Amino acid sequence: MIDQQELPAYIGKAIPELSQTIEQQDCKNVYDIVKEMITYTSIQVVHHNTAAAKKCLHLAEQLYKHGNAAIKNAIENVFVYSFSHSFFHDTGHNEEVMKIVPPSLYNLYRKQVLNSHL
Repeated sequence: MIDQQELPAYIGKAIPELSQTIEQQDCKNVYDIVKEMITYTSIQVVHHNTAAAKKCLHLAEQLYKHGNAAIKNAIENVFVYSFSHSFFHDTGHNEEVMKIVPPSLYNLYRKQVLNSHL
């Protein structure tokens, strides 16, 4: 199980350029780190860098599967919660993004959207 102390190294191994951004932004906790992940991923989507966006989405999925409770909470409540604002607000990108969002993360997103309207 990945914990908060291991998170920067885990990200650095998977996506070195994201790791550099996290260091530059002086992220202090798991929520700040995950916020930088969604910002980075959104930038990749906007620039049609599908390979980099897919890599980051896969990383988020792995962190959700193998992270401790704090990491899972941050992925669900920061990363996935931001999908509407980051990805799905532009209907021109929806189809492109839907092809790369892992089903497990999309299911979390759908659950959030459905539960928000109760």
